[in-house]
Amino acid sequence: MRPPPLPVFLIFASVMAAGPAPAAQSMTYVRDAAPVLAAGAVTVDTRALEACATKSIAGARCLPAAAFLGPHRRLADFREILWLLGAAGLDGGEHVLVAGDAPGARDFVAGVLYLAGHKRLSILSRSLSQGAGLPATALGPGQERAMTREKVFQAPLRDHLIVLRGELAGLIGDGAPGLLDGRSEKEYWGATVRGPRGGHVPGAQHLPAVALRAGLAAGNAHVPRLPGPISYGHDAVEGIAYFTLLTAGAGVATRVYIGGWAEWATHTALPADSVTYPDRSPGKQAAPAAATRAARAAHAWPWLAAAALIGAAVTAGAFYLGRRRAS
Repeated sequence: MRPPPLPVFLIFASVMAAGPAPAAQSMTYVRDAAPVLAAGAVTVDTRALEACATKSIAGARCLPAAAFLGPHRRLADFREILWLLGAAGLDGGEHVLVAGDAPGARDFVAGVLYLAGHKRLSILSRSLSQGAGLPATALGPGQERAMTREKVFQAPLRDHLIVLRGELAGLIGDGAPGLLDGRSEKEYWGATVRGPRGGHVPGAQHLPAVALRAGLAAGNAHVPRLPGPISYGHDAVEGIAYFTLLTAGAGVATRVYIGGWAEWATHTALPADSVTYPDRSPGKQAAPAAATRAARAAHAWPWLAAAALIGAAVTAGAFYLGRRRAS
């Protein structure tokens, strides 16, 4: 039997002997945007397009998180992402200041840019809608991306940091790698199910992104020393944001399983720990079934009324013709 993963409080209490690894110099969090901008950094605004176009850091490129996603929060193909970055006037050699309001969306976009190969990224921890601590003279409308590609993105893709489902399954079969699950405690243990089944990838340690972010803010977050760490979240959005938090915030040289639990759970032949399934009991289905029948009845009554009117008209016509013939 596989030993249970360490509780969260033990993970946070375990200070690594040599301390955390230094933060990756190519992707770091910053509190003050002014020195980064003075050094010539290009700003990427990850908020909704309307908010960016109205007021941002002057000249910011508007690249909301949704621009990198397809249906059902599916991450776009990296060829499409590189074209998108080129349409925003980026070639990968720039120092980019990634800013926004929602930490998850901001970190997701920063992680995508990092995996795409951007040379250097600074992630602004202050809220952009609150002015980001900058003078009014530094603020202005952002720029929407062009309809055509302005530059060719030339930075090499950091694909060695991306783990696919088949590779992860093989690694687990050879002996579980150092996995970090960034979802909530209820999702990790299967109490909350978002998909065909709940639980976690076998052997994964639980280090929730919310708790890690709070620990980093308080200056007392620690992560365990794991061999070849691989992180994942629920899906690509949450997983890449968690990857950014670990890499830029905690200095962990992790890779990321982009598909996350949403993809792993769908392939039910893959192993899982603490497996649970959504409640499919008849009582849970009765209300939706009744609602469906009511909806069908509501759509059907206009047709029934029309049929009744037509029948009445035909009967009246036949009666009238019979009277005329009798007379």
